[in-house]
Amino acid sequence: MSFPGTRSPLKPTGKARWQVPMRRHGGTGPLEYYLEGEIEEKFRRLYPVHSVRRVMQWFGISFSTAHRLARGLGLGKDMRAVRREQARDARRTCERSGYYASLRGKPPSEACLEAARRKRAEGFNPTLALRERNPRKYRRMLERRGEARRELFRKERLRELYGLERKTRLRVTRTLTSGARGQKHNMIRKRNYYADPDHPSWVCYDRETDRSPRMEATAARHGLRVVDGGQE
Repeated sequence: MSFPGTRSPLKPTGKARWQVPMRRHGGTGPLEYYLEGEIEEKFRRLYPVHSVRRVMQWFGISFSTAHRLARGLGLGKDMRAVRREQARDARRTCERSGYYASLRGKPPSEACLEAARRKRAEGFNPTLALRERNPRKYRRMLERRGEARRELFRKERLRELYGLERKTRLRVTRTLTSGARGQKHNMIRKRNYYADPDHPSWVCYDRETDRSPRMEATAARHGLRVVDGGQE
């Protein structure tokens, strides 16, 4: 079984089901694996339709030895059969871990949650791993998150504007720039304008205000709104 971003081990793990025997090369040379009889027939039948990882496990040989024996017999891989096998393995793994159940709206299994907690305790971060493994997919994820966040703020501002019930606790009041804050402060201090506590971007005036068309034009360029306090 193989997954993207993983590699097959170079050595077999566990006990072999049909151990390939060894003999000395040329009678006196180094030991090497060889195929004969029933084991050779099984190798010919199983190697083309199963992954190299399974062949290594079943016959107790390393990755390079499996390929060497296959080349010696002229064997190749039936990749359609191998991919079907890998898909079955992935399906069984996802069912056992609770991944499919989570897609159906069910809570993941305790084994899945425990595995996730263990990986995070070891320092694993899925977002950082995605950025290192696939930068393009990572950028697309950030763009989707940004669009969803902006849409959420837009809806909350509309709810606040029309007096509807708020759905979140987001602070949707637009933050003034440093230039807008400075212009607003100067208008209040020099010309007797005053601020509206409910609308940070408003600058109000009344009969006691010494209005200045130039300052009001500058305020408009900074995104401030000049409002008649008597008709507010």
